[in-house]
Amino acid sequence: MRGVTGLNNLNTVSKYTEISLQYYPARVNSNEPLGIISLEQFLKSTKTPKDSTKAIFNQIAAAELSGNKKLKDELKQNNLFYFTPCVHVHPFRRYACIKHFTGLLVLDFDHIDNARDFKYFLFDEYKSVLAAWLSPSKRGLKCLVKIPKVNTVEEFKEYYFGIASEMEMYNGFDPSGQNAVLPLFQSWDMELLSRDDAETWVTKGINRRNFTTSPVIDKPVIEVTDKDKETIIKIINTGFINIIDYGHPPLISLCVAIGGYVATGYISEYEALSQVNYNIETHPYLKKGITGYKKSALSAINKGQEKPLLLNYRG
Repeated sequence: MRGVTGLNNLNTVSKYTEISLQYYPARVNSNEPLGIISLEQFLKSTKTPKDSTKAIFNQIAAAELSGNKKLKDELKQNNLFYFTPCVHVHPFRRYACIKHFTGLLVLDFDHIDNARDFKYFLFDEYKSVLAAWLSPSKRGLKCLVKIPKVNTVEEFKEYYFGIASEMEMYNGFDPSGQNAVLPLFQSWDMELLSRDDAETWVTKGINRRNFTTSPVIDKPVIEVTDKDKETIIKIINTGFINIIDYGHPPLISLCVAIGGYVATGYISEYEALSQVNYNIETHPYLKKGITGYKKSALSAINKGQEKPLLLNYRG
């Protein structure tokens, strides 16, 4: 996967030893920090936690699988240390006690299919994502994003809403990260992705009353074959070959159809997006406006998932 560099080799010294996070006891109602660890230590502990903590993670994953949200929350809140990656506070975890911001924000996605694929896609697509890892349930994703160091909650939220305006187009996005003092619980992902050369996210946005939620769609039940996926990839590549000019109309039409095939299950959303984005980057006409065309493609694929499509030879 492109872009997976830097801190993935966590035996090397990283400049992110300079960024520190406060950590808190395994009781979520306790809001006084116990101490400070470096970002590098945090990432290492997420890749290789203690054996005693691994047992808790396994119980959390089992609770998620059984649909027991109450037990899952209790296990997290009573057994796992938590962190505040965005701020340092004193003496308590409150807005009024913020002493400084760290230059990080947190993205959170819950209850998503193919979470591992999404992790690789998002990390590869957004160079400002400093680190990405799965939640203990393996159906959630957490990301740290590099932003400028700000001085106020209001400015922090401007950067958060800037990236949230794109993230909301992905299924499972949780906008609670706008809260700069929100707890981030320990996790365990041996395949945590990180980079020590993350770009700084600089686009600001504004708050809205609510974020877009994806509708629940009834999907046809089919057995997907390798031939089906090969056919979808051929449809994508042929569609881009047929785009000569006037980029947006044919691109949107193509990507709405791709979204329909994603909804049916022929190909994952993140595999389809990877194929589409590569074609945009290498297309003689579309590469003139890569960022805008990628946003249009993502929106169209998301829209297309509201109406599942069957391949013609499926009948």
